[in-house]
Amino acid sequence: MKIGQFTLNFFIIFLALTACSAETPLPVTVTVTPTATVEAVSSLVTVTPSEVAVTAVPPTFTPTFMPSSTNTATSRPTITPMPTSTAIPIVRLKDTAPISVNVRSGPGTAYPILRQLGSGQEAVVIGRNKESSWWQIKFGNDDAIGWLLGDLVILLGDEQAIPVSEAPPLPPTAVPTPTATAESKQSAKKSEQESSSPDELVAKLRCGKDFCVTYQAMVSMAENGGCIGNHSIYITVLHGLPPGQPMDGVVLGDTFNNIEVASGDKGPGRTEITLWGNSMTLYVKRNIDGTPYTSEESFNFTAKDELIPAELLAANGYCEGKIDKCEWARNNNQVCRGHYSWRVTFHNF
Repeated sequence: MKIGQFTLNFFIIFLALTACSAETPLPVTVTVTPTATVEAVSSLVTVTPSEVAVTAVPPTFTPTFMPSSTNTATSRPTITPMPTSTAIPIVRLKDTAPISVNVRSGPGTAYPILRQLGSGQEAVVIGRNKESSWWQIKFGNDDAIGWLLGDLVILLGDEQAIPVSEAPPLPPTAVPTPTATAESKQSAKKSEQESSSPDELVAKLRCGKDFCVTYQAMVSMAENGGCIGNHSIYITVLHGLPPGQPMDGVVLGDTFNNIEVASGDKGPGRTEITLWGNSMTLYVKRNIDGTPYTSEESFNFTAKDELIPAELLAANGYCEGKIDKCEWARNNNQVCRGHYSWRVTFHNF
């Protein structure tokens, strides 16, 4: 009876399961008895590769935009026209130059000063020396011709289009060159005095003014006390036939009218001006009693490395006396910036 009842119950459950399988599969519950091992459980579940869903991650990319070949107004690049060269080459002062620079009669500091080119002024370049270190210019309302040191100005134009001009001969009345050593200047002065009478010497030194510049030079590094030394202009004023007598009470100043001093306050015929990292050109203005004088102007005295020629620095003992070292050092503020001294003599004949 029990077996029959069990068989009937099983048959009823089988029919129910068969009927339901046609519509919705029933969940299957697997019960693992405590006595089952891990190996036994794992053997019941088998996963084939085809049953594993792999989701591929799309690679990231950065779009590259190629220039369009369409010739439209919006796709055309903006073209900035290149500056054209100046048809007529001109020069103007550099920002680092003094307020004015000397225009000389030839390409070198041994040539006399004709006049000055001021800040904001321009001059037409008509020639150059072979090294392109000096420019021959036309300047002033009268189109006078002179020479400017290239280091002090900016050239606007084609350098190669500027012809090389022959340097004029040095005039006999030229001021001693500042690039010469102190020894060579003294030797030349002594030789000149021995070979000329006082009147002949006066004729050579006379400049057509009441006072002429008869000597101007840089003080050597050793004499100036090195790079912690002085920064002064030592001025001597003389009168009469060479060698001349000290003259007191002569007022001197710079061309910018910032400074005035009178000879005699530092000894007979002597006075001094202190350079404080600046530059100036000097001349005699008047007597202390108000009597006006005309005067030749000195060259530009400066305490700035970049305005002193490397040849002049080397000749006076700076940079071990080597021009190439001075050239680099002065352009990199590595000499004795601010500590340079000068001498100048004004003579009334």
